[in-house]
Amino acid sequence: MLKNILILAICLFTINSAFSQSFWFGPKGVLSFNVQNWNGFERDPYLSINGDIFIETHDEYSRGSLYAQLGFHTRGSSTRVNFLSGNAATQSFQFDNLVLEIGAKQKLTSKTNSGPYYMVGVRGEYTLGSNLSEYVVFQSAYYPVEDFIRKYNYGVTVGGGWDFEFSELIGGLIELTVNPDLSNQYEQQAIPNVVNPFNLQTVTLQERKVRNLTFEIKFGLRFMRKVEYID
Repeated sequence: MLKNILILAICLFTINSAFSQSFWFGPKGVLSFNVQNWNGFERDPYLSINGDIFIETHDEYSRGSLYAQLGFHTRGSSTRVNFLSGNAATQSFQFDNLVLEIGAKQKLTSKTNSGPYYMVGVRGEYTLGSNLSEYVVFQSAYYPVEDFIRKYNYGVTVGGGWDFEFSELIGGLIELTVNPDLSNQYEQQAIPNVVNPFNLQTVTLQERKVRNLTFEIKFGLRFMRKVEYID
């Protein structure tokens, strides 16, 4: 606990120092294309909505900037299930995460407030909830359960975008990012003596690990808080 508090204090001090000058801030988000790796197998994609509030340093010489953002993102995947009755349905597995991200942006043009850029960042995520309780009614250990969700996860973000200038203090952006997790969203140890609901034989369920990979497209507005020093 003390280690986590120390890391958070260092991050807050760094962010406060970086954003003591003029800076940009605003909302961004729209659509996430989510996939998950389940023990080496990719599940079908799941679409969700994402949203962030960001703050970004302003450099009038366009040498690059630092940013921090906090947002709500739903990670997940889906799968097609065929029932014995002959019916089929698509089932989704959703994890609602609070995401804190910090990173750096580098402009690819000399223009101060507009033009293309690339970015790289690191993420920390906390899982607020999931929809796994919906599958308890099936009474099958083949479905994931909430007990094995990892509440804390981390990953990296890489991507790029384009800043637009509407006026000196207002702008917009469009951004595309790839967001692989470096930790598992779900970890379940092997479970022995499970009855197969289809043939009633006893089997051992293998260890289950689920890892997120998300592709995001974001649109946003940028507002500048301009700091001027007068002698």
